[in-house]
Amino acid sequence: MKIDGDVDKLDDVKISGSEATSELQSFMTTISKESIGLTEEMRKLDSLHGSVPDSVFQPQVAAMQKKQKDFEEGFFLMADKTKNPANAVFAISQVRSGEEIIAHKQVLANLTKRFPKNTLVKSMTDKIAELEKSQGSGGDAAGGEEPSSAVKVGQVAPDFSLPDPSGKMISLSSFRGKYVLVDFWASWCGPCRQENPNVVKAYQQFKGKNFTILGVSLDKTKDKWQQAIKDDGLAWNHVSDLKFWDSAVVPLYGINAIPTNFLLDPQGKVIAANLRGPALEAKLREVLK
Repeated sequence: MKIDGDVDKLDDVKISGSEATSELQSFMTTISKESIGLTEEMRKLDSLHGSVPDSVFQPQVAAMQKKQKDFEEGFFLMADKTKNPANAVFAISQVRSGEEIIAHKQVLANLTKRFPKNTLVKSMTDKIAELEKSQGSGGDAAGGEEPSSAVKVGQVAPDFSLPDPSGKMISLSSFRGKYVLVDFWASWCGPCRQENPNVVKAYQQFKGKNFTILGVSLDKTKDKWQQAIKDDGLAWNHVSDLKFWDSAVVPLYGINAIPTNFLLDPQGKVIAANLRGPALEAKLREVLK
């Protein structure tokens, strides 16, 4: 393998001589383009809501849902065809829904068969099996706690302090007294960017009802982080130590995939986790009466 670049500009580092790295870089470029396209289509569709008849709007919603489904299928296709177990685990970790992963049991079974001694594959399949068991015993599939997380519903969320884009330190505890959605994301995360319009919609609807959001980014480049905040219209507080997966909050909250979020009550207790799409809006409507 050959590595060319500047350690202070890791995004510009070029790696050659590694088939797995080349495959991963190509895959990430593809999903990034597709995700940006889907996000733009979602914004256009959202702007039509209420301004066109349902007979026009609903077929477009159905078509958009089909595109989103096809987008996620690409992650499973990647996992099934790659010869590298790390790439397979990365691809599946980008799928937002645990239920969707469980529905693709054959892909997981194939990975176990192809890479029986790989610790990454075993760790992932064990966590999925744990999730499936939890749901089978009555776990909440729509925004309940995820067993792979170190933070559970009913617990007080661990406090932390990280810098905002200006360098000012902001602590989670400073938001006590409000309902807070702690949203873990990153500019490079396709599914995060795809979910952002839903989060923006929820924020606009409930921000006047003792509710706010704290965005916690796993970015590693400040410029890209700030640009994503601007492009996606994320008008709430944001923090990041720009350490990627080495961020101190990753082990603190047991984060193994993003997007991930935790909804806290005014006392800082977790009352729901991994609320996405309509589930986020429904939960906020329930608690912010």
